[in-house]
Amino acid sequence: MIEIVRERRVEAPVSSVWAVVSEAGRAPEWFTFAERVEVRSGDGVGQLRTQHGRWGSRHAEVDQEITQFEPNRLLAWRHLAERLDGKPAPKFAASTEFRIELEPAGEATTVRLTSRQEPASAVKGLVMKLFGTKDVARHMERSLVQLNQVLARA
Repeated sequence: MIEIVRERRVEAPVSSVWAVVSEAGRAPEWFTFAERVEVRSGDGVGQLRTQHGRWGSRHAEVDQEITQFEPNRLLAWRHLAERLDGKPAPKFAASTEFRIELEPAGEATTVRLTSRQEPASAVKGLVMKLFGTKDVARHMERSLVQLNQVLARA
């Protein structure tokens, strides 16, 4: 399992942070992986979404299913399918899960982002560790900075 965790204290109450991170349409404001997120069906656990973004110079799409939805506390999803430039992406991970956890810290909130990927094979796991983890970690760090900026403007 490859796990990447990034955490940051943001100067906003949990309810304000939740209003941003739980709303699919607001993802492009702060989540650097996403240029657009469309809800395909459902609400809460079981909701299906497609996240559109970039992976390098290529257009990326990730079909997601919300697996955990606890207001003001936890939002998690798993990847159902990944595409690059409209074609199935190479399968490096057998499974991918992403979590956004919120914890009150007085008048502020501690936001924890976690990416967990199970490599499809030992070789693919090595490639993921060598080439993918730094990029994912940078995206997560930039996302937390942008989330703090969005909340500071509110």
